[in-house]
Amino acid sequence: MINFKSIPFFKILFPYLLGIICFDYISEFKGLHLIFFSASLLWLITFFVQKFHEPNSSFKKVAYILCTNLLLFSSAYESCHLYNARNKLDHYSNFVSPKPQKFIAIINDIPVITQKFIKIPVEVMAIEQNNNWHYAEGNTILYFKNDSLQTFRLGNRILINTQFSFVNDPKNPFEFDYKEFLQNKNIFHVVYANAEKVKLISETNPRFSISQIGTRIKAHLVSVLRNSSLSQEAFSICSALLVGYDDEIDSAVMQSFSHSGTLHILSVSGMHTGVLYGILIFVFSLFDKHDRYKKTKFCFVMLFLLLFVFITGLSPSVLRAALMLSLVLFGKTFYKQGNAYNTLLLSAFLLLLFNPYLIKDVGFLLSYFAVFGIMYLYPVLHKIHIFENRILQWLWTSVLISVAATVFTLPISLYYFHQFPIWFAFSNLIIIPISMLIMIAAALFLIVYKIVFLNYVVVYIINISTSAMLWLAQLTDNSRYGFIDFISFSVTDLVFLSLAIALCLMIISGKQYKQVLALCFLMIAWLSASIYNNYKQLDEKELIIFHVKQRSVFALRVGQTVYGNFNELPEKELQRHVKPYLLTISNLKIVPIKSNALKVNGREIVNAHRSGVLQPNSDPQYIIVSNDTPLELITNYKTRPVIIADCSNSSKFVKKLKRQCALAAISFYWAKETGAVQIKL
Repeated sequence: MINFKSIPFFKILFPYLLGIICFDYISEFKGLHLIFFSASLLWLITFFVQKFHEPNSSFKKVAYILCTNLLLFSSAYESCHLYNARNKLDHYSNFVSPKPQKFIAIINDIPVITQKFIKIPVEVMAIEQNNNWHYAEGNTILYFKNDSLQTFRLGNRILINTQFSFVNDPKNPFEFDYKEFLQNKNIFHVVYANAEKVKLISETNPRFSISQIGTRIKAHLVSVLRNSSLSQEAFSICSALLVGYDDEIDSAVMQSFSHSGTLHILSVSGMHTGVLYGILIFVFSLFDKHDRYKKTKFCFVMLFLLLFVFITGLSPSVLRAALMLSLVLFGKTFYKQGNAYNTLLLSAFLLLLFNPYLIKDVGFLLSYFAVFGIMYLYPVLHKIHIFENRILQWLWTSVLISVAATVFTLPISLYYFHQFPIWFAFSNLIIIPISMLIMIAAALFLIVYKIVFLNYVVVYIINISTSAMLWLAQLTDNSRYGFIDFISFSVTDLVFLSLAIALCLMIISGKQYKQVLALCFLMIAWLSASIYNNYKQLDEKELIIFHVKQRSVFALRVGQTVYGNFNELPEKELQRHVKPYLLTISNLKIVPIKSNALKVNGREIVNAHRSGVLQPNSDPQYIIVSNDTPLELITNYKTRPVIIADCSNSSKFVKKLKRQCALAAISFYWAKETGAVQIKL
């Protein structure tokens, strides 16, 4: 069992996390700064009273603890307020107009080049409003078509004349909220512009910042890899492994690694930071075998870790690992001992103090829970068996580490990804060593790339290794035997599974009857909640017309059976627009629609895509219009139908149909305009 008394940062982190969560639901309110100031003042008073006033009493201690928790809670609110860039008076959003306007920006990250578009992260420096220029701050993303001869690089200062666009809310139920994702990164608009509307002002950035150094190094390394003889797959994977530039990895490759349980390899993480740390310690030990220059080593390692953090773009997992390793090294250097759990929570607190919105970052959560699982569960599993053979023991240790990390990250991964890689332990066992070989070879290539012969040899090794790694990842990319998909997992399931795992670990450690009894009651409560949820779903009937660009996609849900026309929908669009909704249904059964007419509870639903003229004796309650199919509305319906135009119709056709419905006093919806249309039946 963990002794929480020896982990003071758990008591500090808990009220702070509670404040961040409350801020997410309640948001800001008037008097926020006053409450923070009052809480700080109360804490100071109780601190001095507790410290210097005699005699000591339980009342003073309780008052001090309550004021400390109140201060941490209000500090979370204050941190959230300060992190939100829109709260700054000079933020560009305060000067945005609905019409096109000019603004000056600096390219602050590597432009991402795709077949159709160029995506450029920029930082706004100045903006024009009503013929007046204003100093401005804030980040946004510039998109323009990849058909221009003009190229832009990191550090370029550019003049843009276009309109700021808001990111749309999700158009389908439970769809990924890209708007919220960007807002958590302090990006509130995106900009679409033609190439002629973007002009280069200067090649260099007049501003200087420490992070700029790391970003420039990152851009140079990516450029060297891009201009080499590496295959496209090898280039994208090497860029991801070395500096965290994963924007150009093919989605099919990402999916293969996800299904094999090795997706974490493709993003710079704690594993990569640990490897760098080990190499630095090893290199320094060659010159200082007796460890006489501990402080010099500390500065040397810290400098390289800090540089690595900036090169990787302040990745949460790298920040976490770098902070932890720095704290561990600090303790060893200055002869101080610390609790490993305390070090982990201290690094989490420092990161959340700087950016409280990291609590919503899936990578941040998975990273910390994985490390916590390895720290807590691996020593327990290690005692099960020890092999005398070193190779077998190394393999066994690797499997146990993967299992320990997976157990603790299971609730989060099931909630966010709704799939489980069956062969995760063996995939990690094989693929991780290959990825380490590729990473070391890529680092070597960056050193010797100007030497022709060595360049050729290293590139050949990287290309062959990358092909082998991709082939191994694709072996388990099969839903029949490689992974379990479409796992319905709600917030309730997340809470129950987390509690169940915690109780199981307590039983292994404490072996008490009360803990076993508590686990039994928990499982009964979880089962009861699942039965109740299933019972509710069995009585639900719903018609839904999805918002999918230029396509007709609809479904009729009767209980836990979904009748849908998904066969012709591309896999990528199914995963993005439809699957999030389907994942909310337990015991899901999908039945393809073969007819253009459906009936449920005596109500008729017709999809008008084959024959526009409805039969005079038909009496549909809902008519779904697709592919600009002309519809002859009649007035002798017993009940007036609801007309729904899906996204496969043109704007011109829909306007005409809308006028027809208005003249006939018939309800009309257009999925492209309103988003997915959901109707309870």
